Amino acid sequence: MRLAQLALDRQDFGRAIELLQEACQRNPDEPQAALDLAVVHLNTGNPQAAVAVLEASLARTPEFCNGWLLLGQVREALGDELGALTAWYQAITRARRAGWWTDESTTPPQLLDAVLHAVDRLRRGRRQLFFGCYDDLRQTYGASELRRVDRALTGHLREWDSTPSDPRQRPKFLFFPDLPSSPYHDPFLQPWAPQLRAAFPDMRQEALDLIRQECALPNFIDFKPGDRVENVLTGEGPQPAWEAFFFYRHGKRFDENHARCPKTSAVLESIELCRIADQAPEVCFSVLRPGTHIMPHHGVTNTRLVMHLPLIVPPDCALNLVDAGEHHWKEGELVMFDDTFKHEAWNRSTSTRIILLMDCWSPYLTPVEKQPVKRLVETISGLQQADRMPNADDRMAAPQ
Repeated sequence: MRLAQLALDRQDFGRAIELLQEACQRNPDEPQAALDLAVVHLNTGNPQAAVAVLEASLARTPEFCNGWLLLGQVREALGDELGALTAWYQAITRARRAGWWTDESTTPPQLLDAVLHAVDRLRRGRRQLFFGCYDDLRQTYGASELRRVDRALTGHLREWDSTPSDPRQRPKFLFFPDLPSSPYHDPFLQPWAPQLRAAFPDMRQEALDLIRQECALPNFIDFKPGDRVENVLTGEGPQPAWEAFFFYRHGKRFDENHARCPKTSAVLESIELCRIADQAPEVCFSVLRPGTHIMPHHGVTNTRLVMHLPLIVPPDCALNLVDAGEHHWKEGELVMFDDTFKHEAWNRSTSTRIILLMDCWSPYLTPVEKQPVKRLVETISGLQQADRMPNADDRMAAPQ
């Protein structure tokens, strides 16, 4: 690298390129050499070569945010608007997840203008980015197969009023307007439902073993400082609590918990799970302590439904979809519902209630539709992270 810099200092660009190419070959997982080589290609008027170097490097080291940032700049200069947006999306969301580029204090000064430009372009280009994230699927399957997904996306973009006609249904994230709209659904629309029901005795025993061990469980809701717990949980019990033993949480697999409940784990890994980065699956033993009331709330999207397999149910426990009817769980009997309808639950007994709770794809989506919905949810969610960056016209003052 030092020799390459010396060659650059004397403007021997050919020799610098040779040295940097050698460095990339010797250390293919070192992205800085590729970034430097791309810069030299740009400075010598060869942006296509810069794109090729960056794309090859990022395929091996996708977490290198600076590479994505430069790739977006080069693609923009070449007139590839969607390619630029896609690269900037990778740059900003990956950096954000790592705690970088969240504001001026976490952004290197030499990158600030480029980062702010990327964020601004993402904000203004979101429609193109959203449609572009599954454009290859349109080419593969045809526009008619994705018609309902396109309609859901244009509704999300508020190009038409896609508010659900039923006032009880208010998804917080994404509404798919062309799915059957009903609070409760037949759980056996899921082809794997019989497997889940048949596993009831084993799952119940593993849940009982956990409770008998009195292991500490986290809250189902990750309360933040300043959150009003009473807006989520109330009750007359001595210690109202909604806890969970997670197999998956926001898509992350809890390997230790799977190992502690091997029979439950084996069933879960044998069926179709809804897999969306940083979102799903969400699977747990949901533990509702005596005298706890989960207050009415709405879920995020009707592209996913919620399945319950009741494992331990004392008297006077219920799920209530507001103005749609109470469901009193019965051990071993599946229930599936759309949590974008306002719903609540309670345990008014003196014993603990435990159910297997899991999200699952809406059975009314086609196998083809699940693919763009997954990409779309991941892209919208990632862009929401980018939106937390300051605007280019609203820079934060540097710390004094």
